[in-house]
Amino acid sequence: MRAAGQADSFVIINGPEDGTEFPVVRAPFHIGSESACPVQIRLDMNVDDLHALVTVVSDGYRVRRTSRNPVFVNGKRTGSLLSRIVRNGGTIQVGNTLLAVDCSPDGLARRSRGIVYESDFGWAIQTAGRATARAVRNVFTWLYELVRRLLSSKLAIASILFLLLVFWPSFRVWVFQWAWYIYHSVANLFRS
Repeated sequence: MRAAGQADSFVIINGPEDGTEFPVVRAPFHIGSESACPVQIRLDMNVDDLHALVTVVSDGYRVRRTSRNPVFVNGKRTGSLLSRIVRNGGTIQVGNTLLAVDCSPDGLARRSRGIVYESDFGWAIQTAGRATARAVRNVFTWLYELVRRLLSSKLAIASILFLLLVFWPSFRVWVFQWAWYIYHSVANLFRS
């Protein structure tokens, strides 16, 4: 346990960067090899850019996998939907690197006591909602692009009209009614 007045920290206890300490001053944060990660593991080639997402919970941290490679919390596998909580003295393994969580009496994890935090079910709902919104946006973008390209071609417009006339009987009736109306309107103009 760290002394009072210090930040919680994640310490590499086994891996190429043994002894490196990462103070935790805010959450959520990522563990990974990307330079923007507060817990950046540069020398382990089995660590992805954004390997794990860490959020603060009462007296500890919730860890989720955000890459395809596994993450272990206290020796148990965690997933992107099924998270695990690590507390003071617990371990997190990403790639070949093992990190220990060292909490301070007045660190972020202790200050988070009593705060309501998300459940795995809530996380799954949020993730599904974001994925659905992204899929719907992609479908509408694809349809818009398809229609835009089709309408920019005269041959495509003629082909679409031909197919509508052949395979959609009510469209055919509507077109013939309008053609008949226009024919009679023009004929009446010349009779006057």
